[in-house]
Amino acid sequence: MTELTSTQLRATCLAAALLAAALPAHPAEGYLCETRGYTVGLFNGVWNTTRQAYDGRVLLEDLLGSEYQGEPVEYENFYNTTGTENGATMAQDIAEVFIQRANEIDTSGELARRFEYLWDAATDPKRPLMTQLRDALSIPVALLENIYTAISTKLVAGLATLLSNPPTALDQAQHRLTVDTLVTEGQKMLFVAHSQGNLFLNPAYDYAKTRLGTNSIAATHIAPASLTLRGPHLLADIDLVINGLRLFGWNSVPEINLVLPTSDTDPSGHTLFNTYLDASRPGRERVKQMAEQGLASLVTPNAAGSRGFFTTMLTWDGSGDVDLHTFEPGGAHVYFSHPGGQVGALDLDNTVANGPEHYYASCNTSQLQEGSYRFGINNYLGATGRTATVQVTFAQGGQPVTRELAVGPERATGGNNDPLPVLTVSVARDANGKFQATAH
Repeated sequence: MTELTSTQLRATCLAAALLAAALPAHPAEGYLCETRGYTVGLFNGVWNTTRQAYDGRVLLEDLLGSEYQGEPVEYENFYNTTGTENGATMAQDIAEVFIQRANEIDTSGELARRFEYLWDAATDPKRPLMTQLRDALSIPVALLENIYTAISTKLVAGLATLLSNPPTALDQAQHRLTVDTLVTEGQKMLFVAHSQGNLFLNPAYDYAKTRLGTNSIAATHIAPASLTLRGPHLLADIDLVINGLRLFGWNSVPEINLVLPTSDTDPSGHTLFNTYLDASRPGRERVKQMAEQGLASLVTPNAAGSRGFFTTMLTWDGSGDVDLHTFEPGGAHVYFSHPGGQVGALDLDNTVANGPEHYYASCNTSQLQEGSYRFGINNYLGATGRTATVQVTFAQGGQPVTRELAVGPERATGGNNDPLPVLTVSVARDANGKFQATAH
């Protein structure tokens, strides 16, 4: 018996996730959802905007495809909010500083093009950057210090951001809820992380292992900033950002296991697209091999709940009974006393602690209704002081919408007809007659 709980809204919406419901190839006619298969989750690097994170996911889809061993492969962003929206990365910033200082010293521009001095320093922890520059360049010490200081300042500042600011609790809660949904719906999971995303992958992976009784989760690490890994990794010798950690005393960096020629396209040697997935260099094929090895190792977990055109998952942080309530467009009120609605159903109801509670909207076009689906929560019993997390995910992609909020006072049956409102999902057909859903 769980009921929808909502409290003082400390809500954070990752994005207003728009789902363009173009029918995929795998589902049967009139059915909007893929069958169970694989989900590849991308954990983005530092300073990625939501658009850049989405573009990274598209790169993975281009690399791995939409099917593996006869089963569909879907893709999910496990976005973290440590980025800025200006599109710059720490690596680009460092490279830019080197170019600026080098041009000040050598107006011909030749020095600015010689990033190998930085790469050599980054890949040889026994020879500090200043020593490298002094040995390689015939310029006054004061000018060497100019370059060294500028680069060091940028590296230290960037690495302080990368390592000293831990992942936010809300980001991790959102990731756990996405994991809960994938586990509930019986998906095999491959997590892929780039750069700082590896600091988010590890706790999400560990959490998934506690939710699974089968070998249904694997990990692939690209340019990881930590020695703590959950699967194979790839680190290029020319990766200035990660290898540069060694210059400043961070020794817990995985070994270099990829030798790449340098490229003017990405002087940092660090970015996902222009270095590790660059089609002209071997990193791309290595990433594909690691990912496919991970996919091949997975077995299908038991599904506790059904897939939906969209699904809503509720969890909370402790004991008590918090209930999820859904008001469908046709008037059906779906909750523990009436788990079956006109469109979907509440197929998981937790009455003890933590959740989850899970509602799914039918993937059948003849059953799915257009209109507004309103969701709320109710502290039915013993959950006062708890924090609830509610997340809506979409069968055909799009950033999940997540809200974190206090469950409020215990209301028992008095909260059944008047649960605390959390969010609304609107379902409509576009100009081509295809279903789309927007959460807000």
